[in-house]
Amino acid sequence: MKKLFVLLTVFAITCFGCGKVDQGKAKTLVETLIHTIDSGDYAGTSKYYTDEFNAGESIDVRTQKYKDLKDAFGNFVSLECISVKDSTDPDDRPIVQLVYKVKHTKLTSIENYTVVSQAGDYKVEQQDIKQLKP
Repeated sequence: MKKLFVLLTVFAITCFGCGKVDQGKAKTLVETLIHTIDSGDYAGTSKYYTDEFNAGESIDVRTQKYKDLKDAFGNFVSLECISVKDSTDPDDRPIVQLVYKVKHTKLTSIENYTVVSQAGDYKVEQQDIKQLKP
């Protein structure tokens, strides 16, 4: 009985205690993604997204979206993380929501990212890029 209690305790700690997404690692992932997009390595961005995100659109479609965004916003200048929040997604998985203010040569954007843990790696589950209104 004591062994069963110890096993259940270890299992609970493993499932629930380690499920939290580390904010520092989530920030690193998102900032690396932003710089990868800026470098023009659009095919290389797939490794930063969840399997579901990648299945939602082809790399050709995503590449065209990134090119259109670069034409509209201009080249990357700087970024500032303006919000980091722990939360859960609709499937009740732990997530980190990050909001960045990204300055470009033409316009400034507000970029929202949702990061989850998938198969032991951190991945972007959602991404939303909008022009910052003056």
